Amino acid sequence: MGQSVGDVAVQHISQIAETVKERDIIVGVLAVPAKAAPAAAKALIEAGVKIIFNYSDALLDATPGVTVHSMSPAGELLYALYFYLS
Repeated sequence: MGQSVGDVAVQHISQIAETVKERDIIVGVLAVPAKAAPAAAKALIEAGVKIIFNYSDALLDATPGVTVHSMSPAGELLYALYFYLS
């Protein structure tokens, strides 16, 4: 926290609501351990995010009006390789 990755500052999850509102963010990406995913998703939903891309192994529930798209990076890679090698 407090450092930057490229032009993006790494912030604590407690700042998510303020950041989502300030930047009018509607899409969130979860790339956290499965154990942390439900709390992170809840924070994103409460902040106003409408679409969540879930790269964790957790199954997430969302409120009406919020779409959660779960995917596995390994599965996506295999899918891409299948079409590349075909």
